[in-house]
Amino acid sequence: MDRKEKAACIFNLIGIICLLIPFYYHFTSVRNTEKLMEDFTESVEEKQDEETEGEKEEQTAISEADEAIFSEGDVIAILEIEALGIRYPVIEGATADNLNQGIGHLTETAGIGETGNCVLAGHNGSRHGEFFTHLSELAEGDTVMILSADGTVFTYVVTDSYTVGPYENSIKDQGEEKELTLFTCAQKGTMRFVVRCLLYEETM
Repeated sequence: MDRKEKAACIFNLIGIICLLIPFYYHFTSVRNTEKLMEDFTESVEEKQDEETEGEKEEQTAISEADEAIFSEGDVIAILEIEALGIRYPVIEGATADNLNQGIGHLTETAGIGETGNCVLAGHNGSRHGEFFTHLSELAEGDTVMILSADGTVFTYVVTDSYTVGPYENSIKDQGEEKELTLFTCAQKGTMRFVVRCLLYEETM
């Protein structure tokens, strides 16, 4: 094998490796996300086992597939948006590592189901997963379901959506209603796409 053939083989090998790298990152992230979900489900199941039978009857039933996400790391909930076909763990804090595994809760905003504005961030077009890539497809009236660690399911209804600048902090403003704000990057990271929701009981 002469030098040209060796060089060609090396370049081909490098090309194959470059093609495989995105698949590796995606596979690793999906596996980590699934592990978070499983651990959360197990944690919820353990908490329910510690309660009395009467208390269990008052709580929302949780399937085995939903019982895992809260014990690993700082997972605080499971978010599901049926209209987009997505289901991810919600992790406390919107750090780079957290956003590569699920949806990040901005710690300075209201908690899930609480009075105020609960703000959640997700990647758009990430090699690690789908996350909020199709968030702009949500329409007014669509629902966002969030399962908390104690088995409570909070249903939010989409009320509005819009685009803001990348440094617009008004999306974190707090009020007297039980709000949920979802946001992701838009226009190649130069803007943010925002979805506003209200807790179902407050939209009735």
